[in-house]
Amino acid sequence: MSALGYEKFKKLNNLFGKEFDTQFKKVTYDGKDEIFMYFDNIYRLWYYSALFHEAFASPAIFADIWFKEGGVNVCVPKLKGSEYYFEWQLYNVNDHPFIKDLAALAEIADDMASFDRITHELIPADFEKYAHSFTLNDNIYISYLVEMALEMGLIKKLPSVHIVKYNSTAKGRSMEQLKGKAALEMAVECAAKIFCRKFSAVLGAPVGLNKNLVLKWLNNTYLTDDIYADIYDLVGIDIIDLWKNDRHKDDLDEIDRVALSSVYPIGRMIDRYFLTPYGRYMQLIQPIYYMPLSFEHELEYIFDSSVRDDFDNSAAAFAPSSIYRLTNIGKKILSHNKKEVPLNLSEIEMENYLAQLMKYYR
Repeated sequence: MSALGYEKFKKLNNLFGKEFDTQFKKVTYDGKDEIFMYFDNIYRLWYYSALFHEAFASPAIFADIWFKEGGVNVCVPKLKGSEYYFEWQLYNVNDHPFIKDLAALAEIADDMASFDRITHELIPADFEKYAHSFTLNDNIYISYLVEMALEMGLIKKLPSVHIVKYNSTAKGRSMEQLKGKAALEMAVECAAKIFCRKFSAVLGAPVGLNKNLVLKWLNNTYLTDDIYADIYDLVGIDIIDLWKNDRHKDDLDEIDRVALSSVYPIGRMIDRYFLTPYGRYMQLIQPIYYMPLSFEHELEYIFDSSVRDDFDNSAAAFAPSSIYRLTNIGKKILSHNKKEVPLNLSEIEMENYLAQLMKYYR
């Protein structure tokens, strides 16, 4: 990593810190420190969001420009209680943090760590104890690792009441044998199965919802709208037609109204079980949000009691990106023929806009 690139990105993270700290101080919710159990999820939204309006110029794209290592160099926040700082993590096919974190999960399972029965998250006391063991100090990430480890047969659930404990399996205890491209390919397939299981619970297990559909999105598209179109097509709804025609509410039948009202929760699920696992967690794709993140609106929404889920109050931090592209790792694991996302600014133009942004915050 170049020293100059590191200093540039340090300034970007200062922008994040100023915006987050300012808005977080305004939050009056009594349990607001809970957000630090899900802090990477907030940072993730900023990391993949445009820094200036209507430009595909996110911090993640600047990281790609400034750091040219053989894998994907990723900035991750680290926690000390409610204090945070930043480190860099290199992801590549043969030395992949997501695979290492599955091994770490098997170890803490054998240490009798306790997890929530519904969300699979570490209970707060054990989050404080074990979060540092993982690349991303985030309870949603740890919850996903649990689901992945169960899918891959690395851990098994023990009989328990209220809280859940796991033990590693023989496969989980020999994780050193599971590495490289084969391990990532297995994770890709298991993530597709998890996606299908989650959506089957909502859609009623429609014909055509299978891992091949999920893999098609990884290999053949970069538009999130294509995912929406395929999901709604499974239940006989042309959601793109509904969007394009933008009919008056009175002209819609009951099915159309239900379909349109479901777009936001379906989008959250697309982010949670497709864009984020294949993106932030595995670094095979890079989501791109077209507009800058509004910290004021984001934190206001997360702490709005009317939308908080009693069993999963972190869900508000998910929203689908407009597009996504393959990373260097994704190109090795997935398709070599996927269309490249046409970035609308050159690297020089991005640098010039960023310089103006830095002057504004000086």
